[in-house]
Amino acid sequence: MMRRTIVLCGVVAALVVGVDRAGAQQLQLPDMSRLSAGAIDVVDVSVDQALLGLAASFMSSGTDDKEIKSLISSLKGIYVKSFTYGKDGAYDPAVLDGVRRQLSGGQWSRLLAAKSAAEGSDTAIYLWRNGDKPGGLAVLSSDARTVTLVNIIGTIDLEQLRSLQGKFGVPDLKIDGAAAAAPAPKAKPKS
Repeated sequence: MMRRTIVLCGVVAALVVGVDRAGAQQLQLPDMSRLSAGAIDVVDVSVDQALLGLAASFMSSGTDDKEIKSLISSLKGIYVKSFTYGKDGAYDPAVLDGVRRQLSGGQWSRLLAAKSAAEGSDTAIYLWRNGDKPGGLAVLSSDARTVTLVNIIGTIDLEQLRSLQGKFGVPDLKIDGAAAAAPAPKAKPKS
């Protein structure tokens, strides 16, 4: 729950800035077979600009589809890799070191980093910049049983992200309207 809230806040912050399509950056992912080998669920979405255009051509001219078509036309790609394991510690976290190295240098800037020892989670959100122009967004999130990497390339804003939830492998981030409400704290049991 905390991880979803942190990811949501970071994505909202990054998208308020806006992501410009000029100079967009796609992450170079290491061999993911080591991550997928022991996973019970694997999601691998690789949708480049040509496939996004093809998808847009099949959409109707309804209001919802127009909004998504507008978003798709400004993207260069959506890449999602997600692995779920049946037990804690079933993957080697060192496999992600190559991705972290890419995100820690060059034109990538970390917008948010959150670790929770209680949940065993580690989440970071990065923005790629070409000079002062943003051009890509990456989210790397892991815990004892899951690893998720999202790389969105191209122009996008919060309203557009809201319309993309649940499509093209983008998870439902529970964004309603222009801003997302923070979840209510859980009530503590009475002794």
